[in-house]
Amino acid sequence: MLKVPAKLKKRPFSYQQAIDQGLNHRTFRELVAEGIFEQVTHGVYRPAQGDYNEEDQYRVATLVVGTPSAICLISALAHYDLTDIIPKKTWIMVPNTKRSQCSNLKLQRQRTPQWNIGINTCDGYDITSIERTVVDAICAKNKIGTQVAVEALRRSTQSKKTNLSKIMAMAKQLGVLHRVLPYIEALA
Repeated sequence: MLKVPAKLKKRPFSYQQAIDQGLNHRTFRELVAEGIFEQVTHGVYRPAQGDYNEEDQYRVATLVVGTPSAICLISALAHYDLTDIIPKKTWIMVPNTKRSQCSNLKLQRQRTPQWNIGINTCDGYDITSIERTVVDAICAKNKIGTQVAVEALRRSTQSKKTNLSKIMAMAKQLGVLHRVLPYIEALA
């Protein structure tokens, strides 16, 4: 019986992380063949037993595209319960030069992503904050729909997860206050 490192039993991991945990190529391939691990996508694996939840999807997306990256838009709206849409793909913000062949990812390429504003670091992935998610949704209304963006703004303030002044402050930090202000004025 092969000994499986504890860090690899709980959540998705890359092949390199498995090697860093002390497994050699042959042992790792045996564990995959035995069904201890299963391949999620190229170079990314997960324990065969256990749940594969939303956060694991975010971790897989981050492992596939690397860092810097952050879960955003529809995926972040669903995470914060600001939309009824169930995302078919994981929406992830990446630098403009990043590419991926992974079919279950929806890359949002940004020229100036401003990684230091409104991004929360979680266990194995980054995600945009509630305020940044709402601001990004309004700015990306052509991609996700105006109705989804307005609903996110309305839900975030009605549920008291945030308020209009925090959303305006985030929009100002991101330099898009002029694009967000008409929606805030219409809601108020």
